[in-house]
Amino acid sequence: MTINFRLKSLLMISAALVLTAALSLTAYPDLAEAKSAQGKLYLVGLGSGDPDNMTIRAHKIITKADVILGMKYVEEKYKELFKGKQFHDAGHMLFVDKSIKVKGLDKKRLNRLGSPEKLKARQEKIRRIVRESVAKGKIVAVVAGGDPMLFSPHTGFLEEFADLKPEVVPGLSCFNAANAALKVSPNKGYASHSVILTSTMPARMGYKGKDTLEALGKTQSSMVFFTMRLDLPAVVADLKKNYPGNTPIAIVLHAGYRDREKVKIATLDTILDQLKDKKLPFEHLIYVGDFLK
Repeated sequence: MTINFRLKSLLMISAALVLTAALSLTAYPDLAEAKSAQGKLYLVGLGSGDPDNMTIRAHKIITKADVILGMKYVEEKYKELFKGKQFHDAGHMLFVDKSIKVKGLDKKRLNRLGSPEKLKARQEKIRRIVRESVAKGKIVAVVAGGDPMLFSPHTGFLEEFADLKPEVVPGLSCFNAANAALKVSPNKGYASHSVILTSTMPARMGYKGKDTLEALGKTQSSMVFFTMRLDLPAVVADLKKNYPGNTPIAIVLHAGYRDREKVKIATLDTILDQLKDKKLPFEHLIYVGDFLK
């Protein structure tokens, strides 16, 4: 009898606690929403070139996302996929990782955004959007073209929101797309079987890093340039300190776009004359190495 009485008492107390919790969630709908689902933050690579170069996984994440953050050109390019979702401008390098601050590149970012005050205001806005959305159980996707971890403007989100345990969804890099356009494997060189991926920064005047083009070129490895703020004459001049003048150079334009993709082939001796004063589009990669022979 005593055991049955105690059991009944425990069941009544448990039922009362469940009812109290249910009433609390009803009284505070925001809390109920937050408790009902687990929010998530993703950094998603959209791939390079045509939209169908996006991975199936990336498409699935974006389809179920409630909030999208990305650059303005991304919103226009994928407007059908983003339809019905909240879209917010993520800016360019709105949040930066520690390496950028150490290298002293943060000043250029401030100049581009106008002032420290404007930067702080934009950061606070995005922080609020991300954290409130995840707290309410929503899916937030920060989207970036190509590979989100390779010369991407949004890797700083991973440090800024590390406590939310963001997940990275890989994407097809313009490097992968350009390799397909060339139809030649860059690791099949004669002097070297290595491939160096770099930017054109090491060719700029005043660069203080250990990875100058002269230093990188000593092995005559195949070299691939992601061409942000390209100074092609400076790049060619530095490369010719180690590579023979007849070393092939390829410029891949609009890699991954079936209707626009083009490849220009020359040598270090002839490329500047071949291009003359032609302005290269933003979307191009440069390959250098005897693998192109």
